[in-house]
Amino acid sequence: MNISLDPEVQRLIDERIKSGQFSRPEDVIAAALMTMQQQEWACDFEPGELDFYLAEGEQSITTEGTLDGEEAFLARKNRRLNQE
Repeated sequence: MNISLDPEVQRLIDERIKSGQFSRPEDVIAAALMTMQQQEWACDFEPGELDFYLAEGEQSITTEGTLDGEEAFLARKNRRLNQE
């Protein structure tokens, strides 16, 4: 696939390669797409859903104590995957 990039986008890709974060432009693009996918997934709340989860989390601190952030993220991710 050949694509034309805006000069600003090309500069950002070049900066990532020069920094040593990535070795190829394809790697930069793949990482950007993965980040976009994660953001879309993480921000995919119905109206009021985030408020519900925040209130639920605050209540669970009182009743169950605290939970490691990584555990909480994975538990929510697994619940969402099981619903699909």
